[in-house]
Amino acid sequence: AQKEIKQAVLQGFDAFITGEVSEHVYHYAREEGIHFIAAGHHATEVFGVRALGEYIGREFNLKTEFINIENPV
Repeated sequence: AQKEIKQAVLQGFDAFITGEVSEHVYHYAREEGIHFIAAGHHATEVFGVRALGEYIGREFNLKTEFINIENPV
């Protein structure tokens, strides 16, 4: 996903949010003046998993429970 930052810059985006981080992308973002948020995979993906569980619960009349296992990375 980090390689998409160049496309974001070309399209005039103000910010780029990703679950990955690498030094060269960080420096590219600074050089191009675009805000760069590397939030980590856990933090950026947990909302989709929660939403999917809620959807499945509603659609199939099931009790679902989200168990958050923190990942410090």
